[in-house]
Amino acid sequence: MDEDLKDIIGITCIIVGISCFVGLFVVIPAYYSSCREARIFNGKYETEYTCGDFFWAGNQINEQIQTIKIEK
Repeated sequence: MDEDLKDIIGITCIIVGISCFVGLFVVIPAYYSSCREARIFNGKYETEYTCGDFFWAGNQINEQIQTIKIEK
């Protein structure tokens, strides 16, 4: 194998490895935080949102509740 190709593959592997490592330390805690937020929100407003709902759209869900309160 050509030395340049080995270098490119090595650098790519390092970048992918670092990205996965950092991603795990950001995504996993954020998901568990979303689960906790969903439990609190569901208890307070008697809804049935999931962890995934809050992981992907937590800000939008919270903004909708604030909009409803303003209109009432």
